[in-house]
Amino acid sequence: MEYGSGLHGSSRVSSSSKKRHGSNSMQYDFQKVATLLPKNGKFSVDRLVFFDEVDSTNIWMLKQPEIDGLCCITNHQVAGKGRQGRKWTDGRGGSILMSMGWEVSAGHCPGASLVAGLAVIKSLKELGIRGVQLKWPNDLLFGTRKLGGILVEMTGTRMVVGLGLNYQLEKSSMLDVEQPWMDITSIGTKCDADELLSAILRNMGQMITDCINRGFADYVDYWNSLDAFRGCLAEVRMGQDTIVGVERGVNKTGALLIETDEGVQAIHTGDVSLRRRTFKPD
Repeated sequence: MEYGSGLHGSSRVSSSSKKRHGSNSMQYDFQKVATLLPKNGKFSVDRLVFFDEVDSTNIWMLKQPEIDGLCCITNHQVAGKGRQGRKWTDGRGGSILMSMGWEVSAGHCPGASLVAGLAVIKSLKELGIRGVQLKWPNDLLFGTRKLGGILVEMTGTRMVVGLGLNYQLEKSSMLDVEQPWMDITSIGTKCDADELLSAILRNMGQMITDCINRGFADYVDYWNSLDAFRGCLAEVRMGQDTIVGVERGVNKTGALLIETDEGVQAIHTGDVSLRRRTFKPD
């Protein structure tokens, strides 16, 4: 079901609307969000589209004819997408689920998912939440537990950046999730959902647009300082192949650097998983 105001079309929320969708759903105050967004920023409140439920915010975005500056937000995805064709599981109303759109004239933006992770961490820090790190190429971690994930998809010159961020999950909704997870409220710092949504929109808009225009090189040191695996023995799986070595962060193109006995290898985004290793095979 879709909520909105006739002022901006049936699918868009007005800056004066506050919707309650049940005790198990996020409650966004879009009037408050409007006051927190910069007037000349990439995203404005009249370009926010809210659904109580949708198949996938990325799927919905990629169906739209004009996505630049558009953002789709939902309380629940019935077909949420992760990397490598995996399903993204969320508890209804317990996560910030959103996708944002850019028009990219070059048809690609190396490092977009990495900068998106930095933008989320910057937003969390602004609200007093520290200790979140990154796992290449698109995971947000708190300790060894997954706090969120990012999925970047391109169609021609259109780029969609999807974010799933665990806010306040009910354990019963995550029973099928094997990977250890964490949510924001469990970290122990109170964080207002409207302020966090606004900060993410502002920082994503600024930082990813900057990455599109200037490249990823300026963000290399920042990303490496937040790399949860840097200096650790790790393995990278690419199909049937596995590379084992010491993780050395990323380079100016956003490629992961793995130091092996044969030298440093640059791994580019693809069907890759990254795992810690406690020993090196013979």
